[in-house]
Parts: sequence; structure tokens; C-alpha cells
Amino acid sequence: MNCPKCRAPLESHEVTPETTVDACPKCFGVFYDKGELAVPLKLEPLADSSLACPRCDARLKVGQTAGGKLVLDQCPGCGGLWFDAGEIQTLRKLAGVEKVAAGGEPGTAGPAPLPSSVAAPARPQAPAKDDAKREGPTSSGKRPEPPDMSSQQNPDAGRNPTAVYEGRRYAHFQTSIPVTTHVLGEFPWLAAAGDRVRARDFVSPPFMLSNEVTEGESVWSRGEYLSAEEVWAAFGPQGKAPPSPRGVAPAQPNPWQAHLPAMQATFLAALALAVALYAAASLSSAEKTVLTAGFDFAATDAEKSRVTEVFEVPGRASGLMVLAESNLNNHWAYANMTLINADTDEALDFGVELSYYHGVDDGEAWTEGKPYARAYLPGVPAGRYYLRVEPESDQSPLSLSVKLVRGVTLARLPFIVVLLLLVPLLWAWLRREVFENERWMESDHPRVVESDDDWEDE
Repeated sequence: MNCPKCRAPLESHEVTPETTVDACPKCFGVFYDKGELAVPLKLEPLADSSLACPRCDARLKVGQTAGGKLVLDQCPGCGGLWFDAGEIQTLRKLAGVEKVAAGGEPGTAGPAPLPSSVAAPARPQAPAKDDAKREGPTSSGKRPEPPDMSSQQNPDAGRNPTAVYEGRRYAHFQTSIPVTTHVLGEFPWLAAAGDRVRARDFVSPPFMLSNEVTEGESVWSRGEYLSAEEVWAAFGPQGKAPPSPRGVAPAQPNPWQAHLPAMQATFLAALALAVALYAAASLSSAEKTVLTAGFDFAATDAEKSRVTEVFEVPGRASGLMVLAESNLNNHWAYANMTLINADTDEALDFGVELSYYHGVDDGEAWTEGKPYARAYLPGVPAGRYYLRVEPESDQSPLSLSVKLVRGVTLARLPFIVVLLLLVPLLWAWLRREVFENERWMESDHPRVVESDDDWEDE
């Protein structure tokens, strides 16, 4: 069976030879089956509870007893009763008995006291002068709840303070008012359920500074983030892998932050090299026009193809810029071109698209497209060439002029290189920011705030 409050597995505890109750080791609630209580209880009025019966899964009913001094959950199906931590002590006090379970010795109001894991004893006295330790669980009444911080004044959220320790600056993460809900174990100070402190956390990954302030003292402590592997190596079972971490801890180091400096240095070095190579290429190149030709085409032409005279392309293998201009006027054209080596008959097919439209709409002039275009042919070796041109167009007559220029260095090449170099750097920066956004989402200073602009009052 699972706890109806926190869903932890319930543990069975024998409080008498005749009575075994089911207790939660996490929230310290306890479930009594019907007939296991020596104190008769009648709950009224009954209303639906948000809890389900751990015995039969029926929806529990919540009701009052002892004149409203005690509120309990009861199953309408099996008749079992669920007690939150501290409610057994309240029942004992209201009933005036020491033992509430059925099956006690004759002449008593019940059996032996409940085990400490089921019902915590009352708050002990302050420790002696020579012994500042307390052992065993401590609880007083119903489990105290932390206050609603939404109604509290939190000046730290607005002024975003910092703390400096050993030369390291810590950013404010969160201010809260935690409440001790249960005490179990040994402590070097007096600890009791219901204790409150004003806690302030400051982070500088992988370190965290915590400040706890009470009426009598202010205590600072420093913690360091440990990875799941480190914790598992110290406390985890051998032979098993640690569970995968979920979310981002306040002081968890950002793994992408460590990569950014090296990536930035690599980017700057590669950028400087790309600029130097482009500058060297631009200075060493000598632009030279190797062909200028003009063509006229009419719709009545039987042969649309035109061929130039053979021309010389000098120098080493490099790029060749093709510039095409036309007399297009509210028409389009596509020029199919082939650069042919006159000695080897090797051919390179390419084409350029041209379109130019203009007009006046509602008194405003507009244009679309351009009557000229260009193409770039990389790595053209030196040699003797001729150019074949064959256009497709809805305009007639069509005039087309073509110019081929050798040794042109493309101005867009360095920009392309810069963009390619920026991709890994931007990716690392984006991952770092996503990590930080998740870290600060639960703090007093979230970097991303959900907007309610989409909601409108009805």
C-alpha cells in the first residue's frame, strides 16, 4: 500500500499482538483499519477529500470530531481512518488516554504506546549545559507548513544583492522562510518542529553561500556542488549506475560556460586567418575582361543559338565572372550558356535568369527584379574558349550583352566563412543561455518571465 499523502510505501508496525497499523516513513502519517481504535470516533459533517484510501482506493471523506478540534479522513468503504503526523497525539489529549489502539491489557485504555516512527513524542526540554544533542523525532501538533511567500515582503527580489567571500562574488539566488516540519536524528543545536528561519542563498557555481537568520543569531555556510557520479561513488550501491540528473541545481556548473572561452579564441583566430587569406587573394588577383559580346534575338528567328569567336583565358586556374545585361521591359528571360574549350571540346553548362517589371499602382511607382544578372564559374583553367548562348524569353526582340571577367575575388566569400565559423560559437552560447534560464527559473530573479498578456478579463 502507498501513502495517500506522499505516495511513499507504507510500513506495517505491530503495536499490540492483536493490532498492526500501516505507517508512512516519509510523512509519518498512519492508517488504522476499522476496529483498530479503542477510542470511538464519529466524524461529521463529511465532505469529499482529495485523498484515496490506501486499503481499497475509495475516495476518503473528511470530517470533524471533538467539536471541530480534530479533522480526520475516513474511508466510506472499508471504514479505515487516516491520521496525519501529530493527529494521534491530539486524539490522545482530547480522549484523555495514553493508548488509542484496540487490544490493550485489561484495565487500561489501550495497548502499549505506538512506535516512534508512527507517533512522535512531545517536544523535549532544552539540552543540558554539557549536552547540546537531541535524539529521536520531535513533533508538536499538526505538521507546520511553510508560509506563503507570495504575500511576504522580499526586498532581496528587487535589489538583487551580492555577497563576497574569499575574493569570489556570489549572486543572490533566493530568499525564503523555511519551516522545520519534523525532526529525526542527532543535532548539535536545539531543533524542534515549527522552527523558522530567514534563509538567503547566494550562488557562484560550483559554490553556494547560505545565510540563516533567527532572532538570536545569523549563520553563514558554504557548500559546493557535487556531480551525481561523485555522490553515487560515495553512497550509491556498487555495480549500478547513478540516476540521470533532472533539472538544474542552483550551484550546478554550466558545462557550456567552460567551452566558450576556447571557442571564442578559436573563432577570432580563424576569422583573422580568413580575412588575411581574402586580402592576399584580392591583392594578388588582376581582374581582366576576356570577352565582351552582344546578341540580338527575335521571335521569328529559326535558330535561337548564338556562338562567340574563340577567346583566350589566361593565367592559372581561377574563377570566371559572367555578367549578362538585357533590354527587358516588363518581361523575363533565361539565358542558357555553355563555355566550351576550343582545344578539348570540354563544355561547362550554366545559365542566368533575368526579369524586370515596373509600373504605377495607386500613384506609387514600383519595380520588381533587374534586367541584369551574374554567374560565377570557379576553377576555370587557362585555355582557348568560345561561348554558346541560347535564350528563352517572352519578349521580342531581345538584346543580350555578355561580359566574362577573369580573376574576380568574390566579396561574399569572407561573409560566408564568418557565418560558418559563427555556427558552433552561437550554438554553445545558446546552450549556455538555456542552461542559465533553467537555473534561475526557480529563483527570485528569473531571466524569463511568463506573460499573462494573452489572458483577458471577461
